[in-house]
Amino acid sequence: MSSCQTCPSSDTCYSAHNSTNDMYERTTKLGIPTIFDRWEAQQPQCGFGMQGICCQLCSHGPCRITQKADRGICGATADTIVARNLVRLTSHGAAAYSHHLEELAKTLKATAQGKTPFKIGDEKKLRDIAAVVGLDATKSTADLAIALADIILSELRKGSEEPLALLDLFAPPTRKEAWEKLGVIPGGVLSEIRDALTKTMSNIDTDPIDLLLTAVRLSIATGYMGLVGTTTLQDILLGTPSLTNSEADLGVIDPATVNIVAHGHVPLVATAVLQAIQDPELNKLARQAGAEGIKVYGSMCTGQELMQRSAGSARGFAGQLSNWLSQEYYVATGAVDLVMMDMNCSIPGLKTVADHFHTKLVSVDRILRMEGVEDHVDYEPEKVAEQARQLVKMAIDTYKKRGQNIYIPEYKAKAVAGFGVETIVRALGGSLDPLLDAVKANQIRGIAAVVGCTNNRNGQDFKGLAIMREFIKHNVLVIAAGCMSSAAEIEGLTDPAAAELCGDSLKDVCKALGIPPVLNFGSCVDIGRIGVAVTEIAGALGVDPSQLPVVASAPEYLEQKAVADGIFAVSFGLLTHIGPVPPVTGSELVTKILTDDIAQLLGGKVLVQEDPVKAAEEMIAHIDAKRSSLGI
Repeated sequence: MSSCQTCPSSDTCYSAHNSTNDMYERTTKLGIPTIFDRWEAQQPQCGFGMQGICCQLCSHGPCRITQKADRGICGATADTIVARNLVRLTSHGAAAYSHHLEELAKTLKATAQGKTPFKIGDEKKLRDIAAVVGLDATKSTADLAIALADIILSELRKGSEEPLALLDLFAPPTRKEAWEKLGVIPGGVLSEIRDALTKTMSNIDTDPIDLLLTAVRLSIATGYMGLVGTTTLQDILLGTPSLTNSEADLGVIDPATVNIVAHGHVPLVATAVLQAIQDPELNKLARQAGAEGIKVYGSMCTGQELMQRSAGSARGFAGQLSNWLSQEYYVATGAVDLVMMDMNCSIPGLKTVADHFHTKLVSVDRILRMEGVEDHVDYEPEKVAEQARQLVKMAIDTYKKRGQNIYIPEYKAKAVAGFGVETIVRALGGSLDPLLDAVKANQIRGIAAVVGCTNNRNGQDFKGLAIMREFIKHNVLVIAAGCMSSAAEIEGLTDPAAAELCGDSLKDVCKALGIPPVLNFGSCVDIGRIGVAVTEIAGALGVDPSQLPVVASAPEYLEQKAVADGIFAVSFGLLTHIGPVPPVTGSELVTKILTDDIAQLLGGKVLVQEDPVKAAEEMIAHIDAKRSSLGI
């Protein structure tokens, strides 16, 4: 287990991980500017943008709210501008999740029609979900998969005035009641995105309260379609995750093999490539090129998806490298031959670094294009088997161009992945009762979801790791998803040996069950899996989610999907810690609603606290208050 002890403000230490810091020293010596250098070059950053009080929607602007000018040229107040900007961020997040879901639905349908190399990975879940949505679960697997895919595609496109069926079927009744009172039951997510973007044009919806309610509607639609819907289809198609052992950090890279990195959020092409590298013919080509074999590594959320299914559909997975902030640095090892970039978080700087090495970048999603990258293998379900072989051959050809300037940091850690409601229930003997009993007995003080991205402003993973360590030290079980999962894996917190870092009672629980104190629930889309777990726990206790000793933290959130996730967590009734300070502080009204007033309406609210120890203390105090209210 490695742990960088240098603070994020140091001139030489930008990351909580020794491996990334080593690679930053390497790129600096090689004269290659990377994301940490570009961060420094941007300082100081625009205070108007950080407060959310800059508007550039029309040709009058851009307008900024200042002491001199308390309204935009059109008359918009800071409250309107901030709320409108927040809705636009949420719309982007909802759109990205919807793209992922639509790709899955189309792939599930094509698979059922025998047109892809995939097979239905979890027939039981298919039949269970089919029965819930009103299909005849006795029909053939193929017929059910096609029908379910059609339902999802229809739900995506239904009107905003038609209530979302998945919400009605899967949301806790108490949550539905709260949302109905507030008038935020959404319709089809694509219609909600359309309406939200229309509202946020110049001078259409300038009521900050209505705009905030629009953001809530969007987040709920995202939660039940982009999160719960996506994880459900992904499980049906690729298999529900099961507990599996793996490794994480840059030290997993093998210099003797052809190395392919699956980078992004959508694991479909990567899964097909894992199937392809089992082919003896392709392995023969790799050996003829001088390599000992072919390996596929994960980066970001695609890696988490592969890791948690590496005992099933993702066999052959070689380990997780890191989260998005390390993408330039794994290329700078000189040992990565090809990077498959799918939907999200492939930064332009990746090409800048790749130009100094032999690494080939290939976009594998039609919506992703990067300046200077000419190779596109855009995912098509019916063609993905051949596309996967094409990608492997490209990697082998690129391997032949690999130079001798290779440096791979020595660091790597054991990681356990594949947690979710199903695996937890299996580990507990078929029921959530042992977990609930441990919570009632105060062996587990509460549960904290630490999720989302990482960013330069916070320093890569410093605050997320600090919060996780504070939680487990005080007997709070942590569930991680997204880039925070990579952070926890690299620092050994998803290894059962990390039980030694816990408070006495959580340590006993972890040792008795053989589990780590940080349960890796997977990718950022698997925040939906966390929502399902909270729903199950609330149902078992007969309470609303807002009454549970449960909190959420996105301590280093980055971008638009995280905004949608955060608002959904608040809408679900959870105290939700967000860092850094979101771009809303330019409006006293919006800030007060999100951090205070909204709790009276939805049960959850936003906690803004930059100090990770203080943030953990405040969340633990909230957990204790919820325990007291429940009488446990």
